[in-house]
Amino acid sequence: MTTMSSIHQFFSDIGCHFQCYNTARLIHAVDMQTFIDFEENNIAWQSPFLQQAWLAIVFWQKKPQTAQTQIESSTSQTKSPSNNHYVWFLKLPLDEQAKLNLAARDDFLRRLFEALGSYLDSIQRNKYQTTAAKLNSLETAMKDNPYGFQPKEEQMANFHAIVHKQFSLPASAYYHRTQHYLSDKNNFAQWSQLGLQGIADFAARLDESYKDESNEQLITDSITQLPFSPFQAFAMCLENQLISSQLTQAIYHKLQQALEHSLKNALKKENSTTNEHLELIALCVASIKASAQSADQALQIQLLSSILNSSSGTGIEVLATIAGRCWPLIAHNEILSPFLEALANSNVINQETHYTPEQETIQRQAAFNTTLSDLMFIPGIRRHILEKFRSPERSEQLTQAFGAFFRQSFSA
Repeated sequence: MTTMSSIHQFFSDIGCHFQCYNTARLIHAVDMQTFIDFEENNIAWQSPFLQQAWLAIVFWQKKPQTAQTQIESSTSQTKSPSNNHYVWFLKLPLDEQAKLNLAARDDFLRRLFEALGSYLDSIQRNKYQTTAAKLNSLETAMKDNPYGFQPKEEQMANFHAIVHKQFSLPASAYYHRTQHYLSDKNNFAQWSQLGLQGIADFAARLDESYKDESNEQLITDSITQLPFSPFQAFAMCLENQLISSQLTQAIYHKLQQALEHSLKNALKKENSTTNEHLELIALCVASIKASAQSADQALQIQLLSSILNSSSGTGIEVLATIAGRCWPLIAHNEILSPFLEALANSNVINQETHYTPEQETIQRQAAFNTTLSDLMFIPGIRRHILEKFRSPERSEQLTQAFGAFFRQSFSA
């Protein structure tokens, strides 16, 4: 192998199947034609993060196409890898149109070729006799590659769960513990025995059942009663899954209870502690994540509106989560206007830092600039934000924030 013109051609040449996943904001599989079109610069990447495409590529060896395997292939609706599958985590730069930066892609392939050298030639010559050791070498070649990255622990748990579900591989040993925990509604306080991997496996298998009740029904019936810590953990995993209107309603009900409790305290002029305020913000963040892929968009918009109109709506963690998980909804006018106003007035103070008023203004503008830059890079959102910039109904605070943002953009 003397040249590598594309990632998909590379895997074909060494006799491997591969499946691409988008891991930037939420984790989901990318169909093969979409990936090829993206790599050939025919389409933009639809959910960039920090102006890059964050990918996971799972690959496994093809079987030799004997007459028997051709018959098996023609009768099978899906192709599943063996247990020996391997993965690359890649972040590839995008151009100003959110299309693949081909020079960066070619540089990645060049570095890969240099790292593996003539080893690739032996793999290509014997593509159907590729050993596990050779495939492992392909995986480890990414360790020193500047285009590689190491996902966070919770992202790895979710990725592992999603891949195992898609490839019909078994869940972890913690999966059934999670099912049992949710079915035993008198012992929700006993959550310390749960593992994050088991919760991720549960979320990836909402269509499966436990004692004649679907996993999705188990979590729907339980979520309003869950203590905060396990709710946070389930939210981090549910964000990657399409959930029903019923489960969304249960999440919204849990959120409403917390918001109403906070409002009652405010009306009574009872001073809430800093910890209580931070807990409410964390609950809002978890609710946004848990409902990120709701099948009921109207209810999801209602949930986000409730948060944006609450005392926690200007929390920078809340706003960053909306931008990171619910970006498709930001184009909706019911969300965009209050979101931008909240961002321009965001609360950037936390327990660890103490800003002067001037420092707070600087930090607030920096958060506004970073969030807006990221959102405007996503195809389809820039136009809606620019329309709000031209709107005469924007507040003075938002007008100033927009002005500072564009001044920085033009001077960069």
